[in-house]
Amino acid sequence: MPPLVDVENVSVFLPGDVRQELVLHDIEWTVKRGEHCALLGPNGSGKTTLLRLLRGELWPARGRVRWYGPEGPEESPLVGRAMTALVSPLQQTTYQRRAWDLTGRDLLLTAFDDTPLLYTQPDAAQSQAVDNLAVRLHAEGLLARRLPALSQGQLRLLLLGRALLKNPDLLLLDECDDGLDSRYRMTFFEALEAYSSRGTVIMSVHRPGSVPSWCVGRRHMREGRLLAEAPSGSSPLRQREVQTTPTPSVAPDQSKPAATNRVLLELRNVSVFIERTKVLHHIDWSLHQGEHWRITGANGSGKSTLLRLLAGDEFVADGGLLVRILPGEGGEVTTLEAIRRGIRLVSDLSQSLYGYDLNALDLVCTGFDNSVGVYRRFSKAERAEARAAISLMFPEADRKTLTRLEEESVRRLSTGQLRRMFLARALMGRPDILLLDEPCSGLDECARTGYLHLVDELAARGVHIVFVSHHDDDAPLCVNREARMEGGCLHVVR
Repeated sequence: MPPLVDVENVSVFLPGDVRQELVLHDIEWTVKRGEHCALLGPNGSGKTTLLRLLRGELWPARGRVRWYGPEGPEESPLVGRAMTALVSPLQQTTYQRRAWDLTGRDLLLTAFDDTPLLYTQPDAAQSQAVDNLAVRLHAEGLLARRLPALSQGQLRLLLLGRALLKNPDLLLLDECDDGLDSRYRMTFFEALEAYSSRGTVIMSVHRPGSVPSWCVGRRHMREGRLLAEAPSGSSPLRQREVQTTPTPSVAPDQSKPAATNRVLLELRNVSVFIERTKVLHHIDWSLHQGEHWRITGANGSGKSTLLRLLAGDEFVADGGLLVRILPGEGGEVTTLEAIRRGIRLVSDLSQSLYGYDLNALDLVCTGFDNSVGVYRRFSKAERAEARAAISLMFPEADRKTLTRLEEESVRRLSTGQLRRMFLARALMGRPDILLLDEPCSGLDECARTGYLHLVDELAARGVHIVFVSHHDDDAPLCVNREARMEGGCLHVVR
């Protein structure tokens, strides 16, 4: 097979790093046409950075990258960008943080000029291509929707569709199916299989079972190095029970409460509008002491909106009532300050919209006030508690590694590392209720096992959990109640 990209002895440090610390080391790889490959490795191993290198978004500190375009081998990253398309959590974060006023159709049309925004008037053929792809992805209803009104999964599906519309020689997918429900996942992989007969796919994955059968190649990343075989001792934990994470000192010091009639959250006839569109419809629901809920439902059904409502980030429409009674705050709370102390939300969206460039330790410390940014000095005791929470998130790390993580800018952490930091942040101040929206997206298998074990430990010590995930295997063992969202309506299952 002829080559597409040739990477020769390349090492890379990230732009803006004054220390010029290498994150990729001596990478050697020839990507050939038609040789699809899954890229495997733990959080922080360098998979995302390698995909960005292949795309032409990063430049080698040493070594060289050559792309084989129509004119032959060239070292210009512009050739790399013309030949490739990349879908990644970072790309999705950019669209969410900047909140550009685009419709789903506009977003898909940007594929033809490979620009983030739409600068040219599409021709009839391009418009027809968008319509045809929307039909194939069952996304016709998303074309007129504006980006802020899209769910995480709906936006991810459109970004995947945008990459397919470009019809690149090399398609680079970074955890491409995170946030997709089973229907969207099946639809996308059917479209991806059709593309695979004419293009080449490299996908980074944390769930090997999600790799399609036609993607037979495997490469492994470990500590910034590319390996042809999995390193010894890298087998992930398979059973959550074998994890030996210590009992978290940051959780409330309570014994596990049995389910009671004591209400902590109660919704009566609650509706919510976003962008003048009714997203939640007349919901009646309550959370009692000792209950831990899992909320299921398709992309766009309203799950994330419900969690944002409970956290105080959305508001009840006229005629509805939401009551919050939080023991840690002394009873019923009505002020946003008290709500944000007692109820914490961890989600892709809240992580994406956190725009401050802090180091990881400061990020976790902001959880004491649940503030976006640092507005005061944190005490020695607070910083010690934050360090203890970080150590719980990374039980495999030694003290030197933890210190490096604490001092690292949050913009240089991997998706999985940042997700664990946001959970540590949510634990500061000992909340009564923890809302987790697709918390395992971006986590490798060992990190997922440890994360879910920790959620179970928190529940055992009195924190109430409301959990959303499209993966059944990600549900924590503590869940004892379940409800399903359908079209903005909530139905209790058990």
